[in-house]
Amino acid sequence: MRRLSMLLPALLFAAPAAAQMTMPLPADILLQTVDSDTKPRPWAIFFPRAAGVGSRVPGNQYADLAIFLNRRGIDVAIIDDDFALDRLNPAGSAGEKRAAIAVDALARLRAQGRFDMRCPGLVVGWSRGGEGALTLASSASGPDSGIRAAIVYYPSVGGQPSPWPQRMPVLALQGSADSTAPAKKLEALAAKRVRNDEYPFVIKLYPGAKHRFDVAHPVDDPASPKIERDFDAKAHADALAAIDAFLSERAISGESCALD
Repeated sequence: MRRLSMLLPALLFAAPAAAQMTMPLPADILLQTVDSDTKPRPWAIFFPRAAGVGSRVPGNQYADLAIFLNRRGIDVAIIDDDFALDRLNPAGSAGEKRAAIAVDALARLRAQGRFDMRCPGLVVGWSRGGEGALTLASSASGPDSGIRAAIVYYPSVGGQPSPWPQRMPVLALQGSADSTAPAKKLEALAAKRVRNDEYPFVIKLYPGAKHRFDVAHPVDDPASPKIERDFDAKAHADALAAIDAFLSERAISGESCALD
């Protein structure tokens, strides 16, 4: 973690070159933005589950949530973390590796005039990707990168420290019947965290919902008529409503970054 915190200032605050000098983004940083301009807006980083990003068209769980956030005025970068891991080869736990990927991605986006530090940031992680979101929510690299809140879907918590040093508000979306990332492990993490009244840890537990309750279609075939076995339409809708309320409480929307 110390190595990551030492790298952070150099990566985040290096002066960006002129626009024509900026490098294109690596293929593992997938932008889905409100508009094609670089107007300052709130922003979000996504870390997917182990199945990967898939095809980013409507019906894909990441594309759909990105559209949901875009409608709130929030730009999104989806990280294809398997490819990013190969490119960067960061050290540490699963969470620390993804935190390093986020720091790198934000430095590259800011060199292009995007994901302004003055606008509130959000990290969202699913399952294995939840490790990265939770690490950013519990280490200096998250707040120092401009991340102000974290949302996790049925997260893996095995690599997290105990007691867990919470540094920002967290919303966790969890099925009660999840046998892959059991609710009791998430609840134990929250119960043993270093408490700070400024930072709530909200767990929304959906009765009977399983792992991947928000996955309606295969990520690599989102137009398929096939409905995934563990999809729970009610839990999915309730989770989106919880996200909307959580962001409203945190004042994270297009109106929260009117810098111009």
